[in-house]
Amino acid sequence: MKYAESDYLAYDPFEGDEADIKCRTVKLVKVRKEHQCFMGAAPFGDKHTIARGDTARFEKALVDGDFWGKSYVCIPCMDKWLDDVIGEGTEE
Repeated sequence: MKYAESDYLAYDPFEGDEADIKCRTVKLVKVRKEHQCFMGAAPFGDKHTIARGDTARFEKALVDGDFWGKSYVCIPCMDKWLDDVIGEGTEE
């Protein structure tokens, strides 16, 4: 990973959303099955997936008191996003 684990957890790609978020959990996981990358699924995304066994940022939260939202973001997408937010990281 290009950045420290704490950076992947601390910096929120959804920051600024106006939703009411409760019961939020964020962690890095090794995915057990293929998942759509949230950033890849966005209208501007390339529709890529996260392969089984890869590490991803997983977030789960109760959104607006109505539904449980879950998202997986692959590490390469997080790296690009963190490059823009905090600058180039250091190799670990």
